[in-house]
Amino acid sequence: QKRKKELKSGKENFIIVMEFIFLMEDLLVEVLLDDGHYYEAILTDVTDTEIVVTFENMLTVMGGRKDLETKNYPFAKARLPPLKDTTGAAPSYAEGQEIEVYYTLFGYYRATIKEILIDGEFFSVQHFNPEYPIVTYYEIVPVDRIRVPNPNPPLTKDDFVKFHINIPTNLRDIAKKYRIHKDFQLRISAAICRFEPGSGDLVCISRDDWSQKAAYEFIDIHINTLREKAEGFKKLEEKAIQLRSKLEEEEFFKEWTERIGENIHVSTSEQSTSGLGEQEIQFSVLNRTEEEHMLVESKR
Repeated sequence: QKRKKELKSGKENFIIVMEFIFLMEDLLVEVLLDDGHYYEAILTDVTDTEIVVTFENMLTVMGGRKDLETKNYPFAKARLPPLKDTTGAAPSYAEGQEIEVYYTLFGYYRATIKEILIDGEFFSVQHFNPEYPIVTYYEIVPVDRIRVPNPNPPLTKDDFVKFHINIPTNLRDIAKKYRIHKDFQLRISAAICRFEPGSGDLVCISRDDWSQKAAYEFIDIHINTLREKAEGFKKLEEKAIQLRSKLEEEEFFKEWTERIGENIHVSTSEQSTSGLGEQEIQFSVLNRTEEEHMLVESKR
């Protein structure tokens, strides 16, 4: 029975992880930078005219330029990644075909296939340099680093849905906690679901209009869940305070008894040494037999 519960729990965790992966894919975009190439980025916010992104390889992209970590770009300079091929069929390429070559630290560069090598496992490609069109260079790349050009058009504000849900004042402290809204986020299939303390709103971003309708349908359940968790945290804090107080009292009592013991020891030592030769010190030995007691008394 325990093994079945563990398997069930593991399956549920796997499903949750996969759902989050699918939601994260809704945040992936490709941004056109000034050098004419597209770079992978993760969307963090949207406005009426721009997107806010953080680059996946923000510390290494473009030679470690930290100004690319988080930045705003107009919709016209970003696009969605191409849809993944679910058929499992390998794409076919031909000499002279325009492609895009992927670089782990950079993004996608435009190029043209000049020659197909080793039965299509490698390709000799000629890179296109938007900054210096007269300068070209060649490279041999494996098949897993090329793709057909991304056909998606530039983004528009209609590609994302952003909405706000106000959180009651007495629940805003609990609303700040990490991943406290993850179940609600999964329930409404939102790519982003975060609490903004300044406005007191839960901000949600999705690629689907359905998320907003679902949010207003399930928000009462989520508010009740927050209220229950807030009460639970309050009880835990009260127990923690009580336990801390009890531990402090025990520690104080321990230190107090140790100090009393030290004072008694010092006082006894002073009394036992200060009157040597003037006072008679007697010691009583417990558990003596009557004969031993009489023998000791006769020798005094």
